[in-house]
Amino acid sequence: MAKEETDKIFMQMPLGYAYYEIIFGSTEHKREYVLSEANDAFFDLWGLDKEKALHENVSLLLKDQAEAPAWRTFHERLGNAEKDKPFTVIIGEHCFKVTVYNPTSNGLAAVFNDITEINGELDFQREKNKKLSRDMDTFFNSTQDGLFFLEYKNGEFRYIRNNMVHQRLTGMTTPLMEGKTPVEAMGDDVGSILQEGYMKCIASGETIMYEETVEFNGNLRNWLVRLTPVNEYHEVSYIIGSRIDITELKKLQEDKEQLLENLNSMFTEHSAVMLIIDINSGKILNANPSALRFYGYTGEEILTMHIQDISETPNDAIELMRVQALNNERPYSLFSHRLKDGEIKMVDVYSSQITYEGKSRLFSIIFDVSDREKFRYDLYWDKELLSVTLNSIGDGVVTTDNEGKVTYLNQAAQEITGWNNETAYGRPFEEIFDLRNETSGEAISNPIRAVLKTGKIVEFANHTVLLSRQGDFIPITDSAAPIKDNTGHTYGVVMVFHDVSHEKKQQRRIMYLSYHDSLTEIFNRRYMEEEMIRIDRASILPITVIMGDVNGLKVTNDVFGHKTGDLLLREVAKIFQHALPKNGIAGRWGGDEFLILLPKTDTAGAQDIIQKLEENFKLNDRLPLQISVSLGFDVKYSVYENLHQVLQKAEEQMYHKKLLEGKSYRNRIINTLLATLHEKSMETEEHTLRIETYCIAMAQKLDLAPEEKNDLSLLSMLHDIGKVGISMEILKKPGPLNDEEWKEMKRHPEIGYRIAQNTPELSTVSEYILSHHERWDGSGYPRGLKGPEIPLLCRILAVADAFDAMTSNLAYREAMDSLDAMEEIKRCSGTQFDPEIAKLFLDLNKIY
Repeated sequence: MAKEETDKIFMQMPLGYAYYEIIFGSTEHKREYVLSEANDAFFDLWGLDKEKALHENVSLLLKDQAEAPAWRTFHERLGNAEKDKPFTVIIGEHCFKVTVYNPTSNGLAAVFNDITEINGELDFQREKNKKLSRDMDTFFNSTQDGLFFLEYKNGEFRYIRNNMVHQRLTGMTTPLMEGKTPVEAMGDDVGSILQEGYMKCIASGETIMYEETVEFNGNLRNWLVRLTPVNEYHEVSYIIGSRIDITELKKLQEDKEQLLENLNSMFTEHSAVMLIIDINSGKILNANPSALRFYGYTGEEILTMHIQDISETPNDAIELMRVQALNNERPYSLFSHRLKDGEIKMVDVYSSQITYEGKSRLFSIIFDVSDREKFRYDLYWDKELLSVTLNSIGDGVVTTDNEGKVTYLNQAAQEITGWNNETAYGRPFEEIFDLRNETSGEAISNPIRAVLKTGKIVEFANHTVLLSRQGDFIPITDSAAPIKDNTGHTYGVVMVFHDVSHEKKQQRRIMYLSYHDSLTEIFNRRYMEEEMIRIDRASILPITVIMGDVNGLKVTNDVFGHKTGDLLLREVAKIFQHALPKNGIAGRWGGDEFLILLPKTDTAGAQDIIQKLEENFKLNDRLPLQISVSLGFDVKYSVYENLHQVLQKAEEQMYHKKLLEGKSYRNRIINTLLATLHEKSMETEEHTLRIETYCIAMAQKLDLAPEEKNDLSLLSMLHDIGKVGISMEILKKPGPLNDEEWKEMKRHPEIGYRIAQNTPELSTVSEYILSHHERWDGSGYPRGLKGPEIPLLCRILAVADAFDAMTSNLAYREAMDSLDAMEEIKRCSGTQFDPEIAKLFLDLNKIY
């Protein structure tokens, strides 16, 4: 290539290029360099001005720069530099690779390449490699495994190095192993075993792991060896190995396997039933042979089942007990399990949480306790039966121990004493049972102590009372006896006692009733007869006997009901008691008769008392009828007179007076009843008179006998007399009656019938009163008579009563016009009314 082209290339390249002329001094070794030419890159590297720098001595160009000494050293080396062999020079912060050649004998060319950054990278990489080497050494010696390196070459294994752990485990340091074969390092026996393993790794070409038993440093140990081949040029050249001492782990594993074998033996050979159950689903995961025999299932069958399939206990209860077992809140639970043949067994299930096949499971040991539960059940029911029996009897039962302390109170004993079992238990008997004499109030001897002392039954004394916890004295009876077994051993005392308060009260009540009338609560006939014997003495003469008979009791019962009749008798009894002097005795002799005995009372005194009684009878206003009592009396003056004969005379006088006053009293009753009727209902005297007028007019047309006309007049007046026994609310109700009220209203014919039957003067019309609401078509009441079965007088009354009712103003409607009323009677002819009587009535009114 021509020089011009070469120079042109140098001048344009990015590396610094400079050509120096060599100026020799006085000696050949003393040289100076003049910059003859250089490219732009050179000037940029040194920061020189091109115009000023060219053809100048380089020592002068750089004398003012800090790097001048380094440049002088560099220029000194230029002359000694080998041709075409680069060297490195550092000037300031820059590092240059310089290549020098001599194109002429008096000239020198140099090419400058700034390798500052490249050197920095090389330095960084060198430091990084050093750190990596240190880290590798740290890792190599810090791992818990024993590590070693082998070189495999020419069919031989030679150790390169091993870490500290390997040295400690084997006793072989790196200097003892480095460059040696396994046999050279460990001896024939151990070395050949090791070398056999290394060959397996070479043969497989992969990482292998195996266990071996080798003796190092005099100790036979179990090792876990891992070998990894390292390829170089597609051949295994090295092996990286690790060695872990697993002697202790091996022993633990063997112990664990033995333990598992023992546990499995316990599970499979133990007679107890054992199940392993899934905690969440209850599925049976394993069952020992005892479980299969107990439940009667095969292994395949039971492993398809859940615990819920064999348990009779509700699922929610099973879940609760399972949670309690997991939380160690309950050591065991009682279940009822069903066997394959359907038999139910009671079992105790002891459950705890275990790890089975890597998961938490429930391990249950199950014991058949059916016999125990049956015994417990029988014992419970024996105890329950005893408790129920003791609590069912009406007598109180208390038991004590041999020290006289209370051990049991049945329900009756608790109620009588006021103590309960909890508060009474263990207390001395006498603290709970304060027993005293009913009459004197003094404490009686403790019966429990007496029984414990004598060993015999002790009866209570009569009139014994118990002071209860509430402070009440309760009369009791019965006895205490020792509690003995078949051998005669005494365990305590049982006392059975009975609260006789009710009996005594009943006795007093019976005694009272035996001498008193239960209705009036005054003395009865039995008492009066005994009293007649008691007072029949000369010292209390004269003795007056008054006999009284209540008038109108039957009428009162029939009309106003038996409650009113009872009230009548009670009011009479009260008047007798209040009107008598202190020495007088009044009693109910029987039915409506009363007897009064007055010791030391003569005729005048008897008459005064009778007058007082009659006045009180008139003043009483608690009954619908005025009280009327027929009274008769007689007086015994001599001891020779018979008191029973005096009673007979008093009774005769009473009957005589009743006979004389009877008709007058009956008239008063009738008038009273009529007045009551007019007051309670809308019946008026004018209504009665109009009906009587209509009835008599029809009777004359029918040419009835005088007696029938008289009965018809009486019927017109009294046909509704029975309404006195009907409630005023019903009689005066301003509107239609409901079913119940109408049923009550229909009773008045029967009530009126009974009134007339009990009054001789009215007995002739009693049958008419009973039938006056019967209808021609048989739809009437109370007997449903039909047509001619209805008495004629009743058929006449029916038309007259209906017409007057329709043409009169009532509380719930206004009066009808007479023509309309006549039209209604005509319409009801043949249904409600006798057609002939209806026609007769209409003819009398000259309407048709």
